[in-house]
Amino acid sequence: MKKNNMNKQEIEDRNSTFNGVEGFWEHPRNEGWYYYNGRSPTSNCIVIPAEDLVEVHNFVVYEGEDRSKGHGMAMIADIRLAFPDKHIWVDTCTHARPFWEKMIEYGYINSIENDYDWPCMDTTCTVCHPDRTEGRRRRK
Repeated sequence: MKKNNMNKQEIEDRNSTFNGVEGFWEHPRNEGWYYYNGRSPTSNCIVIPAEDLVEVHNFVVYEGEDRSKGHGMAMIADIRLAFPDKHIWVDTCTHARPFWEKMIEYGYINSIENDYDWPCMDTTCTVCHPDRTEGRRRRK
């Protein structure tokens, strides 16, 4: 396990609050990017605020048993509270598109920017990879 060499003050210096919403932590390598850990350890994501836009990346609810229980919706609702007047957008893989379409209906995000199929990296996902009946990329 990799040891965290940051002291408490360095960690505190990276914490940010937007519009009263806590849980944002400045990305160590990308200036202006933030991890949103307000719902950690169940879920987190990367948030990239710009002038009038907010881009959301790597949005994940980690454990399968935690999915479809409102954790993702609660996390994106937090982000909407943090950035109430900004255009919030995502790119999405094929299997997550229905979730994001609901988030548009509920007003939590404004748009899904990719208008094409984008299969996820999980090769066992039959929604994104319908031809992979055995979860492998190649036949035996």
